[in-house]
Parts: sequence; structure tokens; C-alpha cells
Amino acid sequence: MHIREIRSKIRSVSATRKITRAMEMMSRTRMANAQRRARTFRPYADRIREIALRLREDSPDYVSPLFVKRARIARVGLIVVSTDRGLCGPLNSRLLMRCAERLNEWQGAGMEAEVIVIGARGAGPLMRHGANIVARTAALGTNLHFESFFGAVTVPLSGFLAGQLDEVYVAYNHLSSALSYEPRIDRILPLGEWLREGEEGQRAGAVRTEYLYEPSPKPVVDALLLRYVEALIYQAVAENNACEQCARMFAMQTATENADRVIRDLRHLYQKTRQAQITTELCEIVGGAAAV
Repeated sequence: MHIREIRSKIRSVSATRKITRAMEMMSRTRMANAQRRARTFRPYADRIREIALRLREDSPDYVSPLFVKRARIARVGLIVVSTDRGLCGPLNSRLLMRCAERLNEWQGAGMEAEVIVIGARGAGPLMRHGANIVARTAALGTNLHFESFFGAVTVPLSGFLAGQLDEVYVAYNHLSSALSYEPRIDRILPLGEWLREGEEGQRAGAVRTEYLYEPSPKPVVDALLLRYVEALIYQAVAENNACEQCARMFAMQTATENADRVIRDLRHLYQKTRQAQITTELCEIVGGAAAV
């Protein structure tokens, strides 16, 4: 390799290293904000669950449509939460592989699945897999406003309430610790399992306040349970966003380390090539002088 080519490669890799280092620092800052957003939203969802449990106890004669469990599961809805941008390691691929496996299981069991994709990176691979994508949205942004993906979320909720879907699942990356994550697929509809998780804590509470319903318990229960389902979906999107920043930070950190190693090897090669070139020139000079 010519010495000029080595210099050009060193400059190119150094420029790439500056970009990966900057992206690593940006992801580190965004990760802290995303993790804080995901943690601070959890008490809100827990509080809604406690209120929903209380409303169900106060109105035992009324069963919300969001609680109705079908006798036969024929059609399911899957909300897949992906990212808008890449460069975040195996975050999307691991989740999409899990979704593809679950879709194959449902197809083998004779069930039809409708897929709703949140994020730009999930639609392409699922379409190549043959998934039936009925709605999708992108451009979530860093602030994660619920209005940005509310239209796509209403599709499975309306389908479940209309009886077109028997179950609804959400697939996302769960932030298991500060620096680790795992792909998960949770069932959010019907709501029995989610509310049952907080039932013991609700019974342990000593203070009970009497509620006054306006205009009647039925619309209050339905509206609150619908807000709770929306909170579950928003929580999944917030968790996935925190995992995205965490994965991108590690990916860019690895890319920066690889760039440092490549630069170090290229500089070593540059020194060897330059030394060999100088030695060749000296030999030519000595040989020419001896010939004269």
C-alpha cells in the first residue's frame, strides 16, 4: 500500500471517529433523560391501576368490554415498538426476531394477526416476513408526545372493542437495569392480568375514600380503563426509547474503540512503509554512487 493511501485512510477513520464519539456523548445525555422519563411515568400508571381496581370493586355488576375474555382466540393484534433511527446495535433485530417467532406460532395455531408498527425501523423487516401491517407511524422525536402515535394505537383498541380482535399484545424493549435491556411481548388486552398484579397491594391499603360518580359509574370506568391501556402503551414506548439510547451509546462506544484500533494499526503500517521507503531510497543512492 502506498504511503499516500495510508495517510488518506488515517484521515478518513479519524473523521469517522469524531462522529462516533460525538454520537456516543449525545446518546449518553439522552439516555439519562429517557431513563428518567420512563421511571417517573411508572407511578402514574400504577396509580391509574389502583383507581381502576377500586372502580371495579365498587361496580361488581358492570364488566367493562376491556375485561371481556373471548372463549376462542382467532384474531390477535400486535403493537411493535421500534426505533426511528438505526446505529443502535441489535436492539431492533432482537425484538423483531422475537415478533417473527410469535407470529409464526400464531399462524401455526390457526390464528390471524394484525400488526401495528410504531417507529420507522420495524415496518420493513416485518413486511419482508409477510406480516399483515394495518397501521404504522414514525417520527416519534425525543420528547415522546402521545399524540405522535395516538392514531396508530387507536386501531387495535377500536378493533378489540368492536370484537374484531380477541387479544392485543405489545412488543418492546424493557429496561431491566440502568445499562441492560431485554425484548418483551406482553398482553395488554383483555386487562385481567395487568390489574391482577396490583390487586394484592390494593387490598393491603388501609385508607378507602368513597367515590362520587358523575354521571354514572359505567362511563367513568370505561374512560379510566381506556386511559390505563394508553398509559401501558406509552410506558412501553418510553421504555423502548430509553433502551434505544442505551444501545446506541454502547454501539457508538464500540465503534469509537474500533476506530482507535484501526488508526493505531494504520499508523504502525505507515511507519513501517515509510521506513521501508527511506531504506529503498538510501540503497538506490548508495548503489548509484558506487556505480559512478
